[in-house]
Amino acid sequence: MQIRSKTGILSSVKTCSWLAWGSIAVFINLIRFFPDWISKFYTHIIFHSMGIGLRAISSLIPFAIGELLYIIVVIYLLINIIRWVSSIKKMNDFNEFWMPLMLNIVFWLLQVYVVFQLIWGLNYQQSNPAKQFNLIVASKYSEQEMNQLSLELITELNNTRLLLSESVKGENEKVDTKFSKFSLKYIFERSIIEFKSISKQYPYLTYSIPDLKEALFPNWGDNLGYLAFYQPMTGEAIIRSDLPILVQPFTVCHEIAHQLGYASETEANFIAYVVASESKDPLFKYAMQLQLFSYSQQAQLILIAKTGNFEKWKQVVARNKALLSPIVLKDRQFIKAFFAERESKRVPGSEKIYDQFLRWNKQAKGIDSYNDVLLWALAYRKTPSTK
Repeated sequence: MQIRSKTGILSSVKTCSWLAWGSIAVFINLIRFFPDWISKFYTHIIFHSMGIGLRAISSLIPFAIGELLYIIVVIYLLINIIRWVSSIKKMNDFNEFWMPLMLNIVFWLLQVYVVFQLIWGLNYQQSNPAKQFNLIVASKYSEQEMNQLSLELITELNNTRLLLSESVKGENEKVDTKFSKFSLKYIFERSIIEFKSISKQYPYLTYSIPDLKEALFPNWGDNLGYLAFYQPMTGEAIIRSDLPILVQPFTVCHEIAHQLGYASETEANFIAYVVASESKDPLFKYAMQLQLFSYSQQAQLILIAKTGNFEKWKQVVARNKALLSPIVLKDRQFIKAFFAERESKRVPGSEKIYDQFLRWNKQAKGIDSYNDVLLWALAYRKTPSTK
């Protein structure tokens, strides 16, 4: 009688747990239809408060604990898989083994889904920042628009590179495209200053309690194909220290945008673009211009390729190379060589996994959504305040 009573209590507890977690999951999926509500109450109140709290704790630790947490999670999963394999005794008994096992897996996935959404994932569902910046963003861009943007960026690149050359030149010192004078620590400090400055114009970009960390295992980035990442369990922005200096400013600003709740890659890229474009630091401006030019040129060439006019495709490439200054071309080649050298280290399928992750989180274009920052940039450059 006592045994039955305990069994009944355990069964009731499990049922209540299923109902509780299931109800939260249903609620999360319902509020997806109210992006403005998510933006107002979740992102700007709940997530911001939670993010500040997490950063206040994790910033006290001088190294990136976020990577270590992932190691712990992987070890935990491996141990449980080993335990599961070793416990297979009744492979033919569906009711006593396979049914409970499948229910446990589904319940675990349900918990992971709910926790992920509550600590980070709901940010993907918020309304885009067009309202914050008073922008009207087009749904697509034309080949002519990308051509014009590329030409404008070429001029900006050439001019900004000259300013940057002077800023890194010391007595009897030759300018080096690697800019050894700068470090990731400098980029961290400068990024914090840039966000403090931009917050005077856009208060919603206020970055409280900074928490920027160098990756403990930068080689993971080569294997999995990332430059940096936001760790939702610790609130850290973790950046690879081996990246070329000309890639770091845009990358760091992108990750800070994630810390502020801009989960979409398009929106995080746009925030990084805004911060860098309003910056007085030529390094930040130049890094942004390099990134945006790569996007715009690629977008234009893709649109031309779709028409089948490959002669025009070649002409555009040749023209852009001729217009870019030799030192800008050298910088682009240096960055390209860095990533080409590491391409062979990529784990097969890792890019497809991340692409699917983006699609699950309301980014229909997957990895291609990174390029959509062009639409935001075009709208922002048309505003009267844009420099």
